[in-house]
Amino acid sequence: MKVVMKWFMVALTLISLAIIPGRLMAGDSPIKGGGPFGLGLELGDPGTWGAVGKFWIDRQDALQPAVKLGNGLALLQCDYLWHTYDVIHPNQGLMPLYFGAGADLSIQTNVTVGARGVVGITYLFDRVNIPVDIYVQVVPEIWFGSGASAFFVYGDLGARYYF
Repeated sequence: MKVVMKWFMVALTLISLAIIPGRLMAGDSPIKGGGPFGLGLELGDPGTWGAVGKFWIDRQDALQPAVKLGNGLALLQCDYLWHTYDVIHPNQGLMPLYFGAGADLSIQTNVTVGARGVVGITYLFDRVNIPVDIYVQVVPEIWFGSGASAFFVYGDLGARYYF
């Protein structure tokens, strides 16, 4: 199991290093007054709270890394998200639905790995002086580790400021 997790983390790091720098230089972020990188706070399980980021690759695609803590857990997360702007049209700002997939890595004494799906909605403010988004998401996840697996559905609420 340790070898699989090691190769998973190496592959995820290499993919991120190959994709992110070139795409971020383009700066194709839907956030008015902010750049392609957001940093904020997320509340919800697994864990209780944590720091969450968002790297916009282009207007529809983004990576969402997080470090979550609480309930005796320390987790590393990363999700790939795809946004669609065609469903909800608010009077101001943008409100895309998003879908994605990702992984969790619990870095406790017993290391476990989770494969997760992500479904959510985010509101992107339409003011240059408020480069912020707020979001709510539902995350079904399967955890693997110590010879067993378990399925959970989590809910998260968060906000980010974009630089």
